[in-house]
Amino acid sequence: MRSLVFLAALAGAFGQTQLDLRSQAKDVDFTAAPSTRPIKTGTVLPATCTTGDLFFQTTAPAGSNLFGCVSANTFVLQSGGGSGGGGGAPTTIENNGTTVGSDGIVNFIAGVGVLNTISNTGSQINIQQGVDTSVILSKATAQSSTPWQCFSASGSASSYTCSLSPTLQAYNAGMMLLWKPDVNGAGGPTTLNADTLGAVAIKQADGITDPTIADILAGRLYSLWFDGAVFRLITPPVNVAASGAQPTCNSTQRGRIWQTIGGSGVKDSVTVCAKDATDAYAWRTIY
Repeated sequence: MRSLVFLAALAGAFGQTQLDLRSQAKDVDFTAAPSTRPIKTGTVLPATCTTGDLFFQTTAPAGSNLFGCVSANTFVLQSGGGSGGGGGAPTTIENNGTTVGSDGIVNFIAGVGVLNTISNTGSQINIQQGVDTSVILSKATAQSSTPWQCFSASGSASSYTCSLSPTLQAYNAGMMLLWKPDVNGAGGPTTLNADTLGAVAIKQADGITDPTIADILAGRLYSLWFDGAVFRLITPPVNVAASGAQPTCNSTQRGRIWQTIGGSGVKDSVTVCAKDATDAYAWRTIY
């Protein structure tokens, strides 16, 4: 009889050994325990989680291995951040070895022509920088001379148009263009409208004199300099005229060579605009 009572008491004692810490009225103190492991660990983040879950990724770098589930099936790194991020110590930020701050947020702002591509792998932040070649001139683009090429296709002998690639945004004083007219110039007042920015007068190198019929020939490449008001032709003092009247020889035309194309059975003639000892200007035959 005593044995039965003892066994019953023993069974009751075993039944009372299950504890539910959530229902305890007093705080639970584990500080005397040699270690505790309240967080699930593993080498790969679980595919599913419930908001509030924590996971310690053992393969991640130290300080970047504690993740919290912020929403269904979405783990976010919780450690390794600064004071404004994961609750760790502020991050010291340096620029070429010089400390510029100690904050929890680092903001990468792309400058003009600079492109930033930033990605988060879950264990590290990758930052890749590049340049916008539509803004920043590259060596390859400069060697191709593409940014300055302005080839006309308007069919006009006095009101030329052309387009650049990339598109010209504004006329800037001092800018250069490589211009190829599609038809011979008519001589006299002549304009060029690049990328529909407005017609600008084309003048000879002095910035005042209109081009002659020999100054603009189809298919030739001309350097134009925008002085802030007009495009100036930067050409060697050699002109070839297939037709039209020879311009007056004066100080502006000085040094220019004029070739008259002869017809069948008539040789070509070449003259040069020069002055004599009395400072008189005239076209002088050299062939």
